[in-house]
Amino acid sequence: MNKKTSLIAGSTGFLGSKILNFLYKEDQKIYCLSRRENEINSANIDDIIIDFDTINDLSLPKIDHVYLCLGYELRAWELISMPERKKGPFYKVDYEYTLNIAKKAEEAGATSVSLVSAIGANKNSESFYLKTKGDLEEEIKKLKFETINIFQPGHLAGRINWQRQKNDPRIDVFAFEFGSLFFDSFLISGLKKYRSIDAYNLANFIVKSTIKGSLGLNYYNYSDFKKFITRD
Repeated sequence: MNKKTSLIAGSTGFLGSKILNFLYKEDQKIYCLSRRENEINSANIDDIIIDFDTINDLSLPKIDHVYLCLGYELRAWELISMPERKKGPFYKVDYEYTLNIAKKAEEAGATSVSLVSAIGANKNSESFYLKTKGDLEEEIKKLKFETINIFQPGHLAGRINWQRQKNDPRIDVFAFEFGSLFFDSFLISGLKKYRSIDAYNLANFIVKSTIKGSLGLNYYNYSDFKKFITRD
């Protein structure tokens, strides 16, 4: 049986690096698409170093699946009210780059895709952040993948240690991390889906649910993540 082949777009980022940590333990060939080399040395991993502005010139090897976890780094409050100067760069990374990679993956033979979106993503949202995420979801669904997994997490927890490793401590990260611990307890019933999720646990869920596989269009949010964490 041929070994499955996956591409991770954004493999050195906050969530993408964690997806790689789980995926490389599986019996798969992995291509890491990023601006720099990943930190895992394995015969099953090949880095594809790229300037994403030249994505149209990219020719990918044959792959079966693509993980889309690119993201422009924003301050916590910018998710709610994004400054005009940030909208262009954010849109380029989270919409244009991501969609172009999905199209390239489709051309390279991928039959399935896992997209990291956001809870509340909606093409009709008044929030620029959520509208962009919603627009991207709609465009991904137009592609001819047999399986489309869309993950809609709330706040991704665990960034404090990530920022420390980058030697870039940020007050907004500390405030948001501890604030989410407090406010999550008030998000009950239909609001539970907005609760935060630890990025490590989310990455584990993304890899395991993708490998398990369910044909067609699959949406996942906090309730699915929580059941998995509790069971696992």
